[in-house]
Amino acid sequence: MEFAPIASYGFIGNLLSCALVRRDGAIDWCCLPAIDSPSVFAAILDPEKGGAFRVTVHGSEGEPEQAYLGETNILRTVFRTSDGGIVELLDWMHMGVFSYVEGEESRLPALFRLVRCLEGKALVTLHFNPRLDYGRTQTVLSVTERGICARSEGDTLCLHARGVWNVGTDGAQATVSLTEGREWSCICHYGSDDGVSLPDIHKSLQQTERYWKRWIAECEGDECPYLGRWQKEAIRSLLALKILAGGRRIAAAATTSLPERIGNGENWDYRFSWVRDTAFTVQAFTMMGHFDDAREFVDWLCELLCEGGMRPADLQVLYPLYATGTPDEAELTHLRGYRDSRPVRIGNAAMHQKQWDIYGEILETIYRSAQLYPGPDSTLRRILIDIVNYVCEIWREPDHGIWELRQGSQHYVYSKVMCWVALDRGIKLASAHQWQADVVRWEEEREALRSTILTEGYNAERQCFRQAFGSSYIDATALLFPLLEFIPADHPFAVNTLETIRKELEEDALVYRSDYHREREGTFIFCSFWLVDALALAGRVTDAVRNFKKLLAHANHLGLYAEEIDPKTGEFLGNFPQAFTHVGLINSAVYLGRSQTEESSEQPLMGEQSMVQ
Repeated sequence: MEFAPIASYGFIGNLLSCALVRRDGAIDWCCLPAIDSPSVFAAILDPEKGGAFRVTVHGSEGEPEQAYLGETNILRTVFRTSDGGIVELLDWMHMGVFSYVEGEESRLPALFRLVRCLEGKALVTLHFNPRLDYGRTQTVLSVTERGICARSEGDTLCLHARGVWNVGTDGAQATVSLTEGREWSCICHYGSDDGVSLPDIHKSLQQTERYWKRWIAECEGDECPYLGRWQKEAIRSLLALKILAGGRRIAAAATTSLPERIGNGENWDYRFSWVRDTAFTVQAFTMMGHFDDAREFVDWLCELLCEGGMRPADLQVLYPLYATGTPDEAELTHLRGYRDSRPVRIGNAAMHQKQWDIYGEILETIYRSAQLYPGPDSTLRRILIDIVNYVCEIWREPDHGIWELRQGSQHYVYSKVMCWVALDRGIKLASAHQWQADVVRWEEEREALRSTILTEGYNAERQCFRQAFGSSYIDATALLFPLLEFIPADHPFAVNTLETIRKELEEDALVYRSDYHREREGTFIFCSFWLVDALALAGRVTDAVRNFKKLLAHANHLGLYAEEIDPKTGEFLGNFPQAFTHVGLINSAVYLGRSQTEESSEQPLMGEQSMVQ
C-alpha cells in the first residue's frame, strides 16, 4: 500500500471528530473520540503501521466517482465493476436533531458506512485494521456478536458489521456478496460495546442530512448571503469550516504532520485552536450569516480572560480543542511520515511563543460585525479595553510573528500593523459606544506606531514593505495592509508593494508566504486569496477574477484545499483540509461579489468603512 495524494481525500465529520476518506473508499485518517485525540487510523502517515479502514469492491474498473450529497458533509463514492455492477458507499459522522447549540448526544464519536448495490451484483470486502494511540501500543482484535472490537492500553474501538470475520496480523476482513437493492451497514464507534446505544443507520443518515442542509440554509436575520457564481464553492468551504469548528474552539486543520515540502521536516500538528485562525474563521461565519457560530468564539474569549483573573498578557497563541491542558510537542519516531517526511509531530511548541497580531485580530473580528458588539456593561467590553491598553504597552517589543518561525523574536511588520489595528478599532468602538477608556492615550500610541511602521517597515530599495524591521525579506502579509485600512490602496507604498509581491512571490496566481519561505515550501493558498482581495480593492477586478478562477481550479474533486500547493506540480502540501485556505476562499468570493455589484451591505469588509465610524 502506497501513499495517496493529499488531494485524493474527502472530509467528513460532526463537530467532535472527523475522518479523511480516500477516493477509493479507504479511511486513512481518523482520531477518536475527538479531533485532537490519538489516531485510530493513520495510514496517511504510515501505510503499514498507521492503520486503515478499507472498502474494496472486487472487479471495480476506473476511478471511483466521489461527491457530497448536496450541501451536506455526507460523502458518496460510486464504484463500477467490469460485469456491470454499480456500488454506492456513503460515509458520514452522525449529527442529531438540528440545534444552534449542539449537545454531545448529537455528536457521536463514530463512523457510519453504508454500502449499497445499485445495479447488478458485486463482491465487497471490508478490511478493518485500526492502530490505536497512533500505533504506539499493540492493538488486539477480537470477534464479537456484532462484529469486531479493537483494544489497546486504555482504548477500545468497536465495529458493528455483520459477516464472517477473519482476524490476522494485518487486521480483520469480511466479504459479502451483494445483489441489486441489498446493502451492508457498518458503524465504527469509540468505546466499549457494553451497553452502547447507537442510532439506526438509516435514521442517522436522514438526521445527519437534515442537520447539514438546515444549518447551511438557516442564517440569522434575513436570507443567507448569495454570492452569485461563487456560491457553490463558498458553501463547500463553509461546510468544511463547520466540521473544524466543533464547540467554541476552531481547529486550524484536521491533521498533523502533512509536510509543507516533501522530506524537509516542516511538519506540524494543526489540531489546535489558534486565536488568530479562530478569529479569521469567525469573520467568515459572520460574512455568511452564521452569527451564532461567531458568538461562541466571543463567549470562549470571555471565559478565557475571566477565568482566574487572567489578563491579555496571559492569552496563549493556541489552545487544545478538547484535551485537558496543552500537550508538549513530541515526535512519533515509529511512523514513516507522509511520503517519508519525518518527523511526525504531535503537540505544537508554538504555544510558548508571543505573537502580538492576535490582539488586532480579536478587535478586528468584533469591529467587523455589529451582531458581536458588546453591550455597555458587558464582560467583552471590559476585555477589549484591557487588550487595547495592553497593546499600548507591548507594541514596541519584538514577537515571533504570524508564521511562527523558530529562530527568535523580531519586529515583524505584520504584527506591528495588527497592533495598530487593535488601537484603531478600539478607538472607533470606544467613540461609537461611549466606552470609559483612555482614548487620548490610544490615539497617541496609534499615531506613534503608524509613524514607526512607515519609517522602519518599508524597504525603499525593494519597493515593498519588509517582513521585519531591518530585514531584507518581503512578506505576503503586506497585501493586507490596505485591506486593514492601515494605508489606502492608492498609497504609493501599497501600489509598489502589490507590484513587488506579484513580481517576486507570485507564480501564476499562487503566492509564497515570503521570499524566506520560497525555497523551503510550496505556495501558501491563503496568501494567494489575499492577492485576489488586494487586486479587487485596488480596482483591478479583472485581474482579481482571473486569479480567483485559477485558484478555484486547484481545488480537489470535492472543492477542498490543503495548506499549500506545489506550483510546479499542482500537488497539495501541508495539513488538510486547512481552515485558513477555506476562509480565504469565502473572503474572496464575498469581495468579488461586492466589487461586481452596486449593492450595499450592513456588514463592512476589510478595506471598507465601518458602521461604527
